[in-house]
Amino acid sequence: MNKLIKTLDYLLSRISILLMSVLVFSVLLQVFMRYIIGSPVTFTEELSRFLLIWLGLFSASYAYRQRMHLALDLLVLKLQGRRKVILNIIIHSLIGLFSIAVLVFGGIQLVYLTFILDQYSPALGISMSVIYLVLPISGVAIIIYAVDFILQELGLSESNKVPDVSMEKEDIHAA
Repeated sequence: MNKLIKTLDYLLSRISILLMSVLVFSVLLQVFMRYIIGSPVTFTEELSRFLLIWLGLFSASYAYRQRMHLALDLLVLKLQGRRKVILNIIIHSLIGLFSIAVLVFGGIQLVYLTFILDQYSPALGISMSVIYLVLPISGVAIIIYAVDFILQELGLSESNKVPDVSMEKEDIHAA
């Protein structure tokens, strides 16, 4: 599991960097062509939109792994010991179930539907099923991370333990 997590971390971080770079280049190209040259490029707006979708979902998966997502941790901070472990397992289980139901299952249905309906993007001519493929891919990544977090809580996994960045009691009183 440790090798899978490391590989997934590496891939998501590098893909996110690549997507962000291409997104910035695409937007700069559009601005340059529109305002400097006076002849806008037709595909860059659609490309930027699709890149933003992919970047958002891949980055969300990676942010979940790094425990950098927005979280309401008031209850978790008040608990200790076994109750805190149980609550963390419940939280990661719910995240995993959401990912299975919405991102993976719903994403696969959306990919299948757009493939069957033969939908293509107007400017780029890319099949919309390829664009929507990011949903099940990021869902699988989140599920893998959720399972690893649950195994960490149970003491069964040592894969790159990511420190919990939630505020400790001492930090709250210092603020």
